[in-house]
Amino acid sequence: MTARRLRLLAATLVVATAVAVALLPAAAADDNPLGTAVSWTTYGFDLQRTGYNPSETGLGTGNAANLHVRWSVNLGDVMIAQPVEAAGVNIFGRGTKNVLYEGTEHGDFYALDAATGQTLWHRNLGSIQTGCEDMPDGVFGIGGAGVIDRQRNVVFVAGGDGAVHSLDLGSGRETFGWPLAHVFTPSQEHVYGGLNERAGKLYVVVASHCDFAPYKGRVSEIDIQTHSLVKSFYPATPGVDGGGIWGPGGASIDPTNGHVFVATGNALTNPESYSYSEDVVELDASLNVLGANYPGLVGGDVDFGATPILYRPSGCPKLQVAAKNKSGVFVNYNEGGLNAGYEQRLQIANVNDYEFNGIPAWSPATNMIYISNNSDSDQGTYFHGMVALHAGANCQLSLAWQQTVGPNFTSDSPPTVANGVVYYGDGYGNTERAFNAQTGTQLWSSGSTIGGGLYAAPTVVNGMLFVPSWDHKLYAFSP
Repeated sequence: MTARRLRLLAATLVVATAVAVALLPAAAADDNPLGTAVSWTTYGFDLQRTGYNPSETGLGTGNAANLHVRWSVNLGDVMIAQPVEAAGVNIFGRGTKNVLYEGTEHGDFYALDAATGQTLWHRNLGSIQTGCEDMPDGVFGIGGAGVIDRQRNVVFVAGGDGAVHSLDLGSGRETFGWPLAHVFTPSQEHVYGGLNERAGKLYVVVASHCDFAPYKGRVSEIDIQTHSLVKSFYPATPGVDGGGIWGPGGASIDPTNGHVFVATGNALTNPESYSYSEDVVELDASLNVLGANYPGLVGGDVDFGATPILYRPSGCPKLQVAAKNKSGVFVNYNEGGLNAGYEQRLQIANVNDYEFNGIPAWSPATNMIYISNNSDSDQGTYFHGMVALHAGANCQLSLAWQQTVGPNFTSDSPPTVANGVVYYGDGYGNTERAFNAQTGTQLWSSGSTIGGGLYAAPTVVNGMLFVPSWDHKLYAFSP
């Protein structure tokens, strides 16, 4: 993973020291009554990491062209985590609000009023200064999205202190028995992926700063009831460095059987595909290996910086498992069939690029998978921008449409789909865009509004679009 640095003009970033909120008309605060609001509780909306909000009604093809800044707030540092939102949270002395939760790489974790951007509470969960330039100033804190547990009324988040925290949704207070310390070693390791939760189990993925040894990439299982670390799966084995799990969605989970899916980075040994490194891996809920595949990749930097997406096309008999690889290929598998190899392999991006990372989005309404493509394919079929693939009843993917926009050869944000619209940010182009998910027609662009790179997946919920930026601001757009 030595070449995974985000392309950006780091020197142009302005380091902010204060939190400032700019509000647009207050009348917008009543757009979504709390009684009809929806929660976006985890990265990608669901356990499968589809990036699809099936309940969105306030923002869609009919009004996306009217998007404008409703508020923006300076959180003091860059963000790579997707914001999550809990609807109808009781804030002592302030009533019931829809609350947005977001962390920064300086270790600051914020709870914000989704309607206004007002800070409701704030906690610093630690950060560390490193020599890694993946972050503009080398500081690593909170990289992965939190996961909201409404039954327990908490948000779980991995801090920059090596601990997993359980914070009360309304007050930010640490709940009894938490944090769970020493989940990872912050001087050597970092959590880039969002936490995922199912059936009382919390899954945390671990990578490093710039793939520097020593570190042990892994996915760990935490028992929420006992606040204990139960087991870890090490792609490169516990005795070998590397095998980081870098994908922004962390681990994806099949909600029907609890199977856990990860895509892994290179081992720091020869070969770099040692053991389960550079593989797509299927695990059971207790992290025992059920199947894995190394796709036989070529290129300058061929490990996975991705999270597998789980989706089922109409008419397709099996759940599909798909992942982007830094060599520009997109590989697709059948659940339960990883040992047999991939079912389909597409060269979406350039084989000599190393930034084909992240995760696509899937819409069952269109039967399409959406890929933010960072570079033109060397095979001449696919181009940088947004690529939409249609899934046939035979489970095979074919090009539906594509829009060539933004910079070529860049890291970019994963997409999000809601109510007929697909959204994504074009990396150092500093532009968020919205397309008709069925036809590919561009409906909206943020233009020059945003002043920094866009690498975190946007969140679309309750009639609003939330976009974290590397100008240190979290933006809220509404029609």
